[in-house]
Amino acid sequence: MAATVSAEHFGLILTLLTCLFKWGISMYAGNEVDTCPETKAAWDQRSSSQSAACGGQSEYHCLQDKEGRRRELCLEKSRILEGNCPIVTEKGYLDWKPCNVSINGCPDTHFVSNEVYQFPFCFGDNTPSPNRHKKTQSEEGIQPVEIAVIVVVLLAVCGTVLGLLFYLRQRGNREQVEDPESRNLLLVTGREKSREEVVEDYHVEQGISVLKKHDTLLITGKLGSAVTSTAESIMKEFIQSGSDWKFRTHRYQELPVNFDPKTVYFVYGWFGLYNDDPCSVEGVVLACNHITSALKYMNKKQVKFIIGLRSDFQSLYHKDLDVFNEDLLHYKVNLDTVDKTRDEGYEEHYEKKIRDPCKDSGCKCKKLKVEMLERKESKIGIPLKLAILANDHELIPQFMEMKSFKKTLKTHFCSLKKSDEKLYQIIMYVCLKGELKRSEEVDKDILGNLHYEITKENIGEKMETLEKYIRMRKSEKRQSVAPEKATYIFWHPFIYICAFHALFESNPVEVMTYCNIDAILQLVRPERENRHREDYFTVSASEAKVKLFKSRLKPEELQCYAAHPLLAQ
Repeated sequence: MAATVSAEHFGLILTLLTCLFKWGISMYAGNEVDTCPETKAAWDQRSSSQSAACGGQSEYHCLQDKEGRRRELCLEKSRILEGNCPIVTEKGYLDWKPCNVSINGCPDTHFVSNEVYQFPFCFGDNTPSPNRHKKTQSEEGIQPVEIAVIVVVLLAVCGTVLGLLFYLRQRGNREQVEDPESRNLLLVTGREKSREEVVEDYHVEQGISVLKKHDTLLITGKLGSAVTSTAESIMKEFIQSGSDWKFRTHRYQELPVNFDPKTVYFVYGWFGLYNDDPCSVEGVVLACNHITSALKYMNKKQVKFIIGLRSDFQSLYHKDLDVFNEDLLHYKVNLDTVDKTRDEGYEEHYEKKIRDPCKDSGCKCKKLKVEMLERKESKIGIPLKLAILANDHELIPQFMEMKSFKKTLKTHFCSLKKSDEKLYQIIMYVCLKGELKRSEEVDKDILGNLHYEITKENIGEKMETLEKYIRMRKSEKRQSVAPEKATYIFWHPFIYICAFHALFESNPVEVMTYCNIDAILQLVRPERENRHREDYFTVSASEAKVKLFKSRLKPEELQCYAAHPLLAQ
């Protein structure tokens, strides 16, 4: 009986805590207002009246939310790329929503989020409501003093609830033995667990040692050598070692204007997520200068950076990066070095994650050796190869026949067109778009031109199967975004590359006409007569197909990408 009552109390407390949490979260989403200021003077005036509520590095913002309402709140300002409008999420985080730069008003240049007044387009219907009367204090939103009182009360209630929750949990734990693996299962579950990459302890220890002494760490490695996983392991262990630091992850194009003290920043995506975009050099140099300046300015406040860079990009663009060697790229962990101990770790990982769980004595996995993964395709790392096989065991026979992961995955994607056409169309739709926003309706123009017959409902029905290929964005997962409202991307850039190659092989015209521009700039190169060897990551487009791509670009984009091989011929 006691256990039953405990369970009831536990459920009741969780419900109460959830309600309190949602109420608290709603406060962070800001106060709803009729209009946002559209001039610098009006913005500054509104900002001054709200300055008491902002503190630290947070500044006044007035933004649309995802429902189109305008909200005032305090946020850390961030750089917004052209073709995007900043918005606020329901939990009070800064996000952005893409728009078509060909539409009048859509931001056609980079800007800082608290200067969005330059682009009233981003506010939506910003005309004052004719029926709105003069605001009372309650309509103007919660004042700073009221916020403080509410926060104190909220914390007190939460503290009491958590104390009771802890007591009831402890009492229940006396009556049952805790599963020692249960906590780990909460951290890494389902398919994500099968895609874990092998991270070498030595590299983590080496990285922590560097961070304790210096402000920067460069981690290099080929695509799929666990650069990101190694960086995340280093950051987590560095923070858990007793320091009061925190960590954040950013693409190099999305760095904040101001960096928080006592924070380790992992910066990735340099030159391109899938392959290098030759037109990205200027942006890379700007980002490096921004970080270098921050290191000099914040020296006393302590901020640290981990740069995750593909080793082939470092070699290709070394002349552009040489100027940053001393300040930013001096202390290095190279994941491409040969290490016998690491190779033994790969064998152990293969046995534990792939061979041993398989109960079929006749399965090809029993004959596959790790050294077979090392012989071919030196462009991608062993950790990625192991993750691919752990993620989809059925690929092993095909890989052993083809001896190539790229060919194996391309063939697999093509086979889906016959075995599960809906799934194939959804995967290729995500490839064209670059991401899948589940809250949005499908793009009917793309579907019509490719003769795809999929709906938003079809995507929902196929999500369990799709998880073999795509995952929720990590930033949204950390924010506990509901799956039906989340954004999904391919679980690794290499999986995207293979899907892109498969689609280009069957539908090159449609790819050049409808695929997201970033992917084309990174993965497509013009045909060359003297091109004797096929590049591993890119595909070749004929002059006619290149013209199709050029016809999509606006004059300012043609100028911006003028040096790209596709446009320079």
